Amino acid sequence: MIRALSNKCYRKLRGAIAAAYVLTAVLPAFSAQELPGKENAFSAAQPDQEPAGNGTPPDQSAADTQAAKTQTAAGDVQLTANTQAADTQAADTQTAAAEREKNALIRTELDIPIPDHELVRKYLAEFQSAFGKKWLAAVLEAGTPYRAYVRRQLAVHNLPACLEYLPVVESEYKPSAKSRSGALGLWQFMENSIAPFLTKNEWIDERLDPWKSTDAAIQKLKDNYNWFGDWPLAIAAYNFGAGGLNRALKKTETKTFWHLAENDLISTQAALYVPKFLAVAELATNAAYYGLTLPDVTENDVPRWDEITVSKSIALSDLAEALGIGSETLSFLNPALIKGRTPPDEAYRVRVPAGMKVQAEQAVRTMIPLPKDFMYTVRKGDTLWGISRRFGTTVQELCALNNIDEKSILSIGKSLYVPIIE
Repeated sequence: MIRALSNKCYRKLRGAIAAAYVLTAVLPAFSAQELPGKENAFSAAQPDQEPAGNGTPPDQSAADTQAAKTQTAAGDVQLTANTQAADTQAADTQTAAAEREKNALIRTELDIPIPDHELVRKYLAEFQSAFGKKWLAAVLEAGTPYRAYVRRQLAVHNLPACLEYLPVVESEYKPSAKSRSGALGLWQFMENSIAPFLTKNEWIDERLDPWKSTDAAIQKLKDNYNWFGDWPLAIAAYNFGAGGLNRALKKTETKTFWHLAENDLISTQAALYVPKFLAVAELATNAAYYGLTLPDVTENDVPRWDEITVSKSIALSDLAEALGIGSETLSFLNPALIKGRTPPDEAYRVRVPAGMKVQAEQAVRTMIPLPKDFMYTVRKGDTLWGISRRFGTTVQELCALNNIDEKSILSIGKSLYVPIIE
């Protein structure tokens, strides 16, 4: 093996020596050769050149030196140009990046000042966690049909724009949300606190109407602010009650929400309510600043409708059928009609899709009012659950009245007694 390696090295060495010999013989002759009809440029430029060492011809040495200088100079120029171009490009990129960063990281001050308080910091951190980000984005997305209306009405009444995010902590922007204490709707009105803002009776519960309850909540917040003169107190009063907050303020000389919260002068729920809201408002208003991606809304997200006056009891499902639309459309627009029908003894403003007002009025004129107790004819697609929901009764009562089982399959054309709950 050693002999084989030696032979291989010997052959490589012999090839290198032969190549060197050829270069030594050819290059001087090539350097000294003049172009036909012209003098050698290097010889003419340097006629008095002294002999170079190592036997190199003077003209060849000068040519090599000059070529090296020229090449170096050209390289320096090119390097300088490349460096300048790179510096310019880097500067432009840095400027553009800085501009983008500046635009993205500008923080908008809320129209309700946020103190550097431990409770606010707690909720800011909580809502920036992986779960918190998903939760906040989902809640704001759920609020799409209502947020633009809330935003518009706040502007009309010249109230802080960030109050748009109060329903996030009230109901997660769910218009049918119900608390354990009985608060209901987007703005979580208690039944004993709706007057004079909203109506509730056996037929209607306007707490479930996100648009009417928004108008009511805005008026209530406005009244609170006019009374307390301070937004944290006004917001706390919305949750805690104006009477309870007044009593708490009478117990202390320091008339601020934060003092009440820190000294247990209000409930824990109310003490956490305001900082939680402020944290949500801060993050939603400055989503880019905090690196969040949150859904926004525009005026186009506000549902468009016309209103007609109905002075007799009709089922929304019957009106929807007459209009050729799904009953869920009218249910969405008229969520306050808790029995799915208009009240029999009063005029009620029914919302219909925009552009269908005339058609709806014509349909209502031909509809026979529903009696308080009546026979219902089963139609295609009907179920016991659907019928009971439509007329404000229960499956159990429907079955008891008609002597049928809850699992009974309804046949088209069958007549059912439908109880109307008074």
